[in-house]
Amino acid sequence: MLALINPYVAKIVISAKDGDSIRQISKKINGSYGWTYRWILELEQIGVIKRKKQEICMDRSSKFYKEITRLIKASLRDNLSLSDAYLLPNLASLEYIFTETDAVFIWTKGGYNIGRSKDSYPIFIEVLESDQNLWEEFFSKWNIRYTFKNERKKEIYFVISLSKSIEKEYCEGNPVLPLAKTVEWAKRYSFNFQPALEMLDEMYDLNIELNYAET
Repeated sequence: MLALINPYVAKIVISAKDGDSIRQISKKINGSYGWTYRWILELEQIGVIKRKKQEICMDRSSKFYKEITRLIKASLRDNLSLSDAYLLPNLASLEYIFTETDAVFIWTKGGYNIGRSKDSYPIFIEVLESDQNLWEEFFSKWNIRYTFKNERKKEIYFVISLSKSIEKEYCEGNPVLPLAKTVEWAKRYSFNFQPALEMLDEMYDLNIELNYAET
């Protein structure tokens, strides 16, 4: 039983919705189909998951589910890593994009990061207004720090903005504010993002009009 308490199983437990297929779950957790299938079989053997054809159903009343849920909540509250944090929104099965500072961070492929530290690391996402309650339920259930205001918090937390509709592109598999809109946003705060604009211009051959260029 202890062998089942691992990151793969934790991500499956967080992300799995009744009616999901194994392939859908593997995409959510950014894992291979084979590994996801292996751990779902393990969970099936102890009665936590039931499979019907291609769909799964989670037994949330099982002792194992309750115990691993308790452990996941404690880990996300006290030991959340950046790599896991950037995956968490995908586990919610809801529409979202990375935006603002994180749009710049992702489009520059990690090359430009600003306004964050080990002690306070906001992650900026945009979600649908119609899903606000669902996001609140998701973050609250798993003890994930979040705010709908750009207020400073400690450790890793999510800053959530609301929108009636979402435009997105993908960069290295991440749903993100389209590149053109990311450039527009960075230009509005060019005092902080001028180096990022230069990087984006060079990376994507955008012909951005820059106020200066370092020699």
